[in-house]
Amino acid sequence: MALNDSEGGGRVRSPNRDRGETMRPHDNASNGSTRRERERMRCKSEILAAASALFAQHGFEKTSMKQIADAADMSVGKLYSYFRGKEEVIRELLENSIRDLERRGDAACRLTDAPLEQLRCRLKAAVEHFKEHIDFFMIYHNENPLVCEGVIREEIERNAETAAKLLARAVDSGDIPPEDPHVLAAVFIGSVHGLLHMFAERGNREAFDEIPGIIERMIMRPLEMRQEKDSGMEGR
Repeated sequence: MALNDSEGGGRVRSPNRDRGETMRPHDNASNGSTRRERERMRCKSEILAAASALFAQHGFEKTSMKQIADAADMSVGKLYSYFRGKEEVIRELLENSIRDLERRGDAACRLTDAPLEQLRCRLKAAVEHFKEHIDFFMIYHNENPLVCEGVIREEIERNAETAAKLLARAVDSGDIPPEDPHVLAAVFIGSVHGLLHMFAERGNREAFDEIPGIIERMIMRPLEMRQEKDSGMEGR
């Protein structure tokens, strides 16, 4: 039970207490913890930035933990206190990139948009993301470290499921023919990934901008036109 001024034999009030300036012991600890967390986040960010540049320049296999530590201006021992090896570094780089991609996709469209419009917006956001992070995309494209395979597969599956849900809604609303939405999603996602890798192989960042138009001409519009034709025939 806390004591107030009338309890405990006339306990003296701190002169700063009325102004709300009393510093509790755990406040110092909390602030210290926050500062340590911020410092740790800053160090991790510097490590990841240094590693990304080195992986892009020298390749994953030819980059050492010492090189990463030197580029991040820290000791090798300190680097190992954050990551147990460069496999963990590239995995976190990839996971961060995927989280950013998902945020951009969610922000690019509104839930009130038609399903096909949401799909188009998400595709444009993904292309912009990969274009801005072409160096990291090339790391995975060229090196393909096995440690990332599970993360990549999970992301592809999430993208395919999102696409399938939107395509199913497009089927239900009569925007496209009644095809299996999971088959359509596989065609859509597979085509996008294939184009990304093809243009990455050529080293042409600007060619990424062509991808939405290619998907539009070869997949989206043909589906819509087929539905329009079928609907017109039914109306006769």
